[in-house]
Amino acid sequence: MEDRYEILDKIGAGGMSDVYKAKDHKLNRFVAIKFLKQEYCEDKTFVAKFQIEAQSAAALLHPNVVSVYDVNEADGIYYIVMEFVDGITLKRYIDRNGRLPIKEATSIAIQVGQGIEAAHNANIIHRDIKPQNVLISREGKIKVTDFGIARTTTANTISQDILGSVHYISPEQARGGQVDERSDIYSFGIVFYEMVTGELPFDGDSTVSIALKHIQESVPLVSDIVDGVPSSVVRIIEKCTQKKPERRYQKMSSLLADLKTSLISPNEDFVVLEPETQENATILMTDADARVIRESGNGRRQRAAVQDRYDDEYDEYDDRYDEYDEYDEYDDYEDEYDDGNGKKKDPSRKKLDKILLICGIVAGAIILIVLGVVTIRAITSGTGGCGGSSKNKEVVEMIDVVGSDAQTAKSRLEELGLTVELKYETSDTVEEEHVISQSVKAGTKIDAKTKVTLIVSSGQDAITLANYAGKTQSEAQEDLIRQGIQVKVTTKYSDDVETGKVIETNPKAGEKISKSTVVELIVSRGKETKQVTVPQLVGSSQGDAEAALINAGFHYNIVTQEAAGQGGIVINQSLAAGSSVEEGSEITITVGVEPQTEPPTPEPPTDPPEPDTTEEGG
Repeated sequence: MEDRYEILDKIGAGGMSDVYKAKDHKLNRFVAIKFLKQEYCEDKTFVAKFQIEAQSAAALLHPNVVSVYDVNEADGIYYIVMEFVDGITLKRYIDRNGRLPIKEATSIAIQVGQGIEAAHNANIIHRDIKPQNVLISREGKIKVTDFGIARTTTANTISQDILGSVHYISPEQARGGQVDERSDIYSFGIVFYEMVTGELPFDGDSTVSIALKHIQESVPLVSDIVDGVPSSVVRIIEKCTQKKPERRYQKMSSLLADLKTSLISPNEDFVVLEPETQENATILMTDADARVIRESGNGRRQRAAVQDRYDDEYDEYDDRYDEYDEYDEYDDYEDEYDDGNGKKKDPSRKKLDKILLICGIVAGAIILIVLGVVTIRAITSGTGGCGGSSKNKEVVEMIDVVGSDAQTAKSRLEELGLTVELKYETSDTVEEEHVISQSVKAGTKIDAKTKVTLIVSSGQDAITLANYAGKTQSEAQEDLIRQGIQVKVTTKYSDDVETGKVIETNPKAGEKISKSTVVELIVSRGKETKQVTVPQLVGSSQGDAEAALINAGFHYNIVTQEAAGQGGIVINQSLAAGSSVEEGSEITITVGVEPQTEPPTPEPPTDPPEPDTTEEGG
């Protein structure tokens, strides 16, 4: 490790690890290295989990996720090599700026959600979504970090080590229950709440008290905390932070769709809150509540409102039966409802009888509401006569959308089966984002799937979008922001455009746009590099190891080391088996050689006897 990475500076610390900025001399780039603390390195079970989850995270490649380059060990210390993001955490950004402007908060939320969605698609649950794990680069890029990294807590334990995390913990996670994608969505909702309000919904003197509030108390509506928050943002956060997972967004893709719609139509009523049902809740309904339903003019919204009024009462009733094995402070509370045989007493048997009696009334009321809503929609969206409004008909009757909100008009026409194109023009008389004219006159019978063009007002300050192709992301972003235009950045591989430079924009260069248009910068990630898995080489013969490395596209070096009985066998490899690296990466393998024995020292030759030099004779 000393040869490749040069440690430069400590940049962070957590309950289980310390993080350093380092220079990767082999690839000539800065990286972040997270070292597992010594006490965890000695726990074999923890280390095994750490390696497995970190290797899973290494396979996750997405522009809104901090990349994991390597997972390895040196001298008994385990570490992860990650992408270095030059910037600050979202938590520090909120602390510096307070509550964020709604469009900025929503744009950040979309990028965070895209990173989480990529992980969910790879079957990775984060389990610790919080603004401390969201990084904002100097270029304004949002990246989520710590995906799939093992936690210091078990499913049933909340400790002081996660004080920063417990403010964002989902109710089921706090209970020690099953955690899935919807748990990340709850935590995401709390992060969004904090961006919009500048504060957290719950606080307390201990991690247990905060966790208990997540279990028992409803998250306050952001509209009660801050004035002027668009209704769609209020509803999105409300849906994310429902106590029951089945009432939240079920997939991040659905949440992202609503967030993107919110940017365009912030005050439209498109967020659907699922009502409590007989399967997931027991609702105590009064006569007054039944009257509210009967007199409802908007079935869906009123039905959800009535159901939501009973969330707190239901949660309080339901939570009496939750186990708090790890919460010693609440043992007495639980014992109050224990009959001594491990079975819970029912303190509200009469209430349950009442519930069973009124379930039929509730179900009937809901059915009538749904039927009413369906009927109203059929009447208001229909065109009358044989023309019909179904997009399955071959002929439809054009409706009048002049003066309507552009996105609402587009949706109505698409319901008829028509293809819609929006074109923007400046207007002194028509409100921005509203329809000035339509290419087909209302009442005209046209074929389904006909293309209809709507001319939409861009207000008095329409802008011709410049050509940013070939400019750096920061140059294009700064220029657009200077003009007051919201920017969204996505990346894709390109063989022709240099990394970090703009490939194209959406809308296209030269188009007329309003300042409310969100411009997408499509930025090059450079040439796509293939990821390969490091093979298991230790224990193989040198010949087999070299063949495996050649087949996988590695560059390799061979060093030798004396090892009795392991001559010609690979005894070490510089990259961990199973880790994912770029094709063409370099790896060093150590091959054992038998120790050499010194030959016996030869004895010096025996000198021949000297000849007798005694003279004979007289």
